Amino acid sequence: MQIAGLELLYEICKRFNKEKVNYVICGAFASILHGIEKISGQIRPTKDYDFIVDNREENINKIKRALSDLTEYAKEIRDDDLKKYITVQISDDKKNIIIDLISEMWEIDYLKAKENAVMIKLKDIEIPVISIDDLIKMKEKSMRPQDKFDVYYLKKLKELKNAGR
Repeated sequence: MQIAGLELLYEICKRFNKEKVNYVICGAFASILHGIEKISGQIRPTKDYDFIVDNREENINKIKRALSDLTEYAKEIRDDDLKKYITVQISDDKKNIIIDLISEMWEIDYLKAKENAVMIKLKDIEIPVISIDDLIKMKEKSMRPQDKFDVYYLKKLKELKNAGR
């Protein structure tokens, strides 16, 4: 499996924006977009693209349209999957794409994530990224080593921002 990259993140977000998908980037790419690699001096590898999404049927249909020409597996998402399951994964091994669509994680759903999200420019588009505080809340409850790494540096980022640097 190949490491995920900003180019494909850009393509996904561009498609989501065009279809007016209700989404917020979370996970490793949120950490990266907030500047974790810069402050840590290390590359933050990840294999997937994580999005907290509105789980209503209309939004799921927008997601399927947005991703339909990127991966054939997008059409397999059922309208009620994100009401039944917390996370739905679209995995396309041929194209090295893993997309996690998340309805809620650690008490943070789309509405909460959107309320506190920050808009970050990626090339020529604005994308909603989960706030540092919400990202810390999500990652603190995880037992994965990469999330512990993220929490440490996200707290450092928060200290720097609070100090006006």
